[in-house]
Amino acid sequence: MQKRNFKKYFKKKKESALIMRKQTKLVAVLSTAALLAIGASMTSFAATGWAEEDGTWVYYNRDGERATDQWKKSGNNWYWLNSDGEMAIDQLIEDGDNYYYVDINGVMAANQWVAIDNEDAGQDNEPDHYWYYFQANGKALKNGDNAKVALKTINGKKYAFDDEGKMLYGWVSEDNAERVDDTDGDGFKEGTYYFGGEDDGAMTTGWLLMDITYDEATSDYEIAPAFNEDEDQSRWFYFKSNGKKVYSTSTDETKNKTINGKKYTFDQYGAMVAEWSLDIKKASTNVGTSNFADYEKKANSAKYSQSWRYFSSVEDGARVSKGWFKVVPAEYLNETKYNDDESFWYYADGSGNLYAGEFKTIKGKKYAFKNDGRMISGLHFIKVDKQTPSLTVKDDDDDDWNFDTEDDFIDSAIKHYVGEGYDCYYFGSGEDGAMKTNKTNITIDGDSFNFYFEKSGSNKGAGLTGEKDDKYYLAGMLQKAGSDEKYQVLKKVTLSNGKVAYQKLDDAPAFLADVKSNTTDAIGTKTGSDKVTVGKTNTVTKKAEDLKEAYNITGLKAGDYVLVNTSGTVVDKKGKSKDGDDYVYVTNKSGVIEAVYVED
Repeated sequence: MQKRNFKKYFKKKKESALIMRKQTKLVAVLSTAALLAIGASMTSFAATGWAEEDGTWVYYNRDGERATDQWKKSGNNWYWLNSDGEMAIDQLIEDGDNYYYVDINGVMAANQWVAIDNEDAGQDNEPDHYWYYFQANGKALKNGDNAKVALKTINGKKYAFDDEGKMLYGWVSEDNAERVDDTDGDGFKEGTYYFGGEDDGAMTTGWLLMDITYDEATSDYEIAPAFNEDEDQSRWFYFKSNGKKVYSTSTDETKNKTINGKKYTFDQYGAMVAEWSLDIKKASTNVGTSNFADYEKKANSAKYSQSWRYFSSVEDGARVSKGWFKVVPAEYLNETKYNDDESFWYYADGSGNLYAGEFKTIKGKKYAFKNDGRMISGLHFIKVDKQTPSLTVKDDDDDDWNFDTEDDFIDSAIKHYVGEGYDCYYFGSGEDGAMKTNKTNITIDGDSFNFYFEKSGSNKGAGLTGEKDDKYYLAGMLQKAGSDEKYQVLKKVTLSNGKVAYQKLDDAPAFLADVKSNTTDAIGTKTGSDKVTVGKTNTVTKKAEDLKEAYNITGLKAGDYVLVNTSGTVVDKKGKSKDGDDYVYVTNKSGVIEAVYVED
């Protein structure tokens, strides 16, 4: 290798090279005056030995020729004579396979750090200077012939050098003793060690927060996808005691590591996983395909969602979340909620995997989780697909069949949900989320309604459809007369799945219209004081002039239509029940409606 020409003459009075501020004590440098005082071996008049000529020093051998390209000693110091025979000063010396440095006085450096100007400074990824460490024998530490990085210990700290003695800094691959180009901020991808900045160089161990450019972070499916939309991020790295970063050796899975009793995860580049992370290998196993375009931004697969984990923020140390946590969903779990920046509750098992598309009992309470992993709260219709498994969940503001009013609830339950295999569940208000059973009150559109949910069995928590304690329920809602109506009729309905339900009719005219084929006008042509008889076994006699309407009803069977009061109790005995519009229902001893009339 051609020698680097750093020659500067004493008369130029150049300042000494930078000396690294480390624990190593610098060797004292000799002044020109001190050099001249060394002794007779270095006089300007010696025929053999040192001589000062034209402002520099030379050395004459016994044959009278100048010494060139070799070391000569004076006192305790060594000096280098260059190819012209002149003593080198402030210069890096290449002697065979070794590198040395002589200071401004020409003295060989030993046991010290020296910064030497970089002739390539100003180019990309090039520093202004390089640091070298010269040992007691003056030789610069270097990597030697090792294919991998050979660590050197100096004052208790570890450093690395290239094959020319330059101290390495920044990211360095263990397989190549050269700096990784970090011009674009992505040196972390290839680097194994991190040796600090250009004026540091000590091997990093433990935690290190770094600003990086993670261009894969915003791609569709990565093991650890972006936790923000900006490729310029701050990420934590962890370096073991040997200086090597913790990272996954597989591009399909992450690396888990327990540090000080806490669990962390790192991706294939060693960046600590933060916030949402998808394990591609687990996801492909769960959903049976690696074509995630099928699931893109749909959140339609509970198995897919179960492959996601959430880690705390970068600032918090990003430990995997277990148990309950509340965050904004990942974009690929629910794009709409992600864009709305709306937070929801999630639950992760002991491995950090989400519960999704399933019911789960947690600390004695039962919860349900949507296919995208969000905890369900409030009133919902849910259908369970046990084969997938997954849950089809309908909210009260569903576009097709909403149930945000009493009428909508009844209509949707009859016409759609109950008949199609849905059950109604209530998971508390606000952020409760725990499944409710037995009797409970639920507010719908500002009004309170009584519900009953199964207390036990495989259908625990499902709203009752049918009779209990002489009261009828539809999807859990108690079917009772309104306070203004006082009495209302429930109509028996057989749904498409064979299940029997009872639908509340609005009022007496609605009931009469529904049983029109079974109805006869009891007044007919009678007028004035003519007697009108209504009812069959429970008869009521009135003057025609006292009746506005009167109808006899025949052919109804017990249970086809039932009359209920404002508490939901079925009228199952002989009697007359007047509603809020003055219509009177006449019932027999079994509660079958025999007649309806209204007085004038």
